[in-house]
Amino acid sequence: MLTVLAGLLTALSYSTSDMLSQRITRATRPLTQMVWVMGLGAVILVPVALIIRGLPGAGEWQGTGLAALAGLFYFFALLSLFKGLSTGDLGLVSALASLQAAYVAVVVILFGEPVSPLMAVALALCVFGGVLASFEGRAKSARGAFWAILSGVLFSAVLLCYAYGDLDWLSQAAISRSVSLCMAIPIALLTGSVAVPRSLRVTALGAGAFEVCGLMLLTITFALGPPTVAGVTTSQFGTFGVLLGYLLLHERPKPNQWAGIVCTITGVSVLTALV
Repeated sequence: MLTVLAGLLTALSYSTSDMLSQRITRATRPLTQMVWVMGLGAVILVPVALIIRGLPGAGEWQGTGLAALAGLFYFFALLSLFKGLSTGDLGLVSALASLQAAYVAVVVILFGEPVSPLMAVALALCVFGGVLASFEGRAKSARGAFWAILSGVLFSAVLLCYAYGDLDWLSQAAISRSVSLCMAIPIALLTGSVAVPRSLRVTALGAGAFEVCGLMLLTITFALGPPTVAGVTTSQFGTFGVLLGYLLLHERPKPNQWAGIVCTITGVSVLTALV
């Protein structure tokens, strides 16, 4: 029960962070909000990691390198996600970004993992759902779909770097966030400003706080219970994105997009339980 609760709170935290960030990206630009989210994450994670874990040891350079590489992928993944949110619906972008689990499954299969019939069906659901959700027709209800899919691909690379690294989660998160922030600040300053209107600063920081909260809850979830339960519940940020978009942002996807979103979330949930 605690595993399910913690997993769902993880997904809700990430979805809430995305909803708040969507407002900031539309009022400013994606790079500006990235600096605020990454900055708050680094301010919290780096000191805690140094106090609890210290600097990586001499035999942990491979893990350190993978964590730094994860930070590189994370920068481009978050930039793609925020670009999608700046133009597209929260529910659609969240559902398509959650396909990261499908991409991880494909990589695992390429590395020699046998494909069960259920896994094949789940992958097919993800592909079919992504196509349905991304189809615009004459409307512009699928804006941001390309960036959402790209963010899912890049986030899967982040997850793989974490999975094959030998550092603890806190050190990995601190290193990767630091690398991402070191990339975001100069690029943001060279291309514009990192200023957020005074009335939106609490919202910008709130998005960062929910992102860090989601990361901590994610770790707690996997520590509490079976990976299958933890994986399925924490991957439901796409579901919460759809609900938040429908209830709070008055988003109304087209019927084919509703079908695609349902197929995508179902396929992702099954894959997360299997991989």
